[in-house]
Amino acid sequence: MAVLLIIQIPISLFNLNNIDPQDNLFIGLASIFMLLSMTGIYWLNRTREGSLSSYIFLGVVMLVVSFSDTPQQIANGRSLFVFMIPIVMASLILQATSTFLFATLGSIIIYIFAISINESPNVTAMLSYFLVALISWMSSSGLQSALKDLRTINTNLDKIVIERTNELADALTRERIESGRNQAILNSIADGVIVFDKQHVATLANPALSQLTEIPLQTLHGISLDNFVQLRNIPQTSQQSIKRLIQKSEHSEITPRVEWGDKVLSASVADVHDSQTHETIGSVAVFRDITQEAQVEKMKDNFVAVVSHELRTPLNAIMGHAEILKEEVHGPLNEKQLSVTQRVMVNVSRLLSMVGDLLNEAQIRAGKLTVRPEAIKTASLLENLRVAMDKAVTDKGLEFITTIGDEMPEELIGDSQRLQQIMINLTSNALKFTEMGSITVSLNRVGKEHWKIEVKDTGVGIPENELPFVFDAFRQANNLEFTTRQYGGIGLGLSIVKQLVELMNGEIQVTSGVGKGSTFTVVLPLLKEMKGA
Repeated sequence: MAVLLIIQIPISLFNLNNIDPQDNLFIGLASIFMLLSMTGIYWLNRTREGSLSSYIFLGVVMLVVSFSDTPQQIANGRSLFVFMIPIVMASLILQATSTFLFATLGSIIIYIFAISINESPNVTAMLSYFLVALISWMSSSGLQSALKDLRTINTNLDKIVIERTNELADALTRERIESGRNQAILNSIADGVIVFDKQHVATLANPALSQLTEIPLQTLHGISLDNFVQLRNIPQTSQQSIKRLIQKSEHSEITPRVEWGDKVLSASVADVHDSQTHETIGSVAVFRDITQEAQVEKMKDNFVAVVSHELRTPLNAIMGHAEILKEEVHGPLNEKQLSVTQRVMVNVSRLLSMVGDLLNEAQIRAGKLTVRPEAIKTASLLENLRVAMDKAVTDKGLEFITTIGDEMPEELIGDSQRLQQIMINLTSNALKFTEMGSITVSLNRVGKEHWKIEVKDTGVGIPENELPFVFDAFRQANNLEFTTRQYGGIGLGLSIVKQLVELMNGEIQVTSGVGKGSTFTVVLPLLKEMKGA
């Protein structure tokens, strides 16, 4: 709801400079009405769960729009486009079918105003509303259902794996006196289990793990952790994930996914303690085959990619027609018409940006996004960044600082487009949450074989409990004091950055404190020549 409020406020403020003095009273009353409505909706949303507050909010928006212009303009003029905003937003914050409700409501309003001034209803506009409602419904109904099912599956699976891992850890602490019974338990477990001692040498494994990994059971006994991950030709990233998870002294409850041949496994690790001294004597790792769940998620990603691609066509068409109007190809426009055209272009650009993020996320998850290395002038990375972000940063009254370390080479090998995407996404994220101060982007050398991109801001910062989740897709910090919903977006920017960085064999880290700003650091390999060159 906060996104719509952010859109409505600048529209009202922009129109204020172009409205005759006698309309100022209406604008003042409308502003007071919107303020009181938003206060009531906020209170309702805080005290009562459900979608009632969302319906009321969109209804208030349509009510204000209905009386914000002349009947002529409402029925067959510049205000027609504004009715599309509640239709599109209904698919995001309500059930997918609600888009048709607001398309119907908008059509009824236009019809009433047209009849009141003895004009024919604008049938084209009404059909356009239902076309937008259909597109929004198609893009959100399937996605909502798939995401709901996937979240339910993942939640249940993670809960089962964690519970089973803890149960195994408790059972294995009594291994000295109950080794026979423990072995029988392990043999009956469908998930793969392997126990490592403090030196990360396997002391116990069950037949299920042998079947999952296709490693003979006798080979698993006494195998070191390094040999375990290298015995089969699995991706380097999966090897590193397994080693990091088992070697850490404090194991996370987040279960990573690893590729093992043609399978996808989830891994969960718990410490094994001596029953008498309670000293940590090793760790137990549980591997579960989640190949089917991964395939379902891949189908969801493909669905998102198709829908996002199909949405681009009508949005690009709207943008093209708006640009034609702006360029006055069909005749000169007055100031108000130019203003409406500009607003159309701005809002379509925001929708195109969201669709682009969804498409990028789906392509990355589907493994269809590749890195194309080329020779890049180091200085050009910052020059292109300033061209893209200078105006936005300056318009917000912030200082934009870019620096290149003395030890950075004049030329790099990398994917210029993806590096630019990483830098723009991180800078845009910093801009979104910084109201005063500065944004600093620097390129520096890290040792002999790496270099880093560092984006630092003086914004609101990120609460400590939200830091582990900042790179999750479709997730934004949701703290009462630091909620990000008011800043817009769909929570994909940082997720895309992380996946692009990993695609380039790099790492990304974030340090932040509430009220102290945030610093995102991307460390990448320093390639001196292209492969095969």
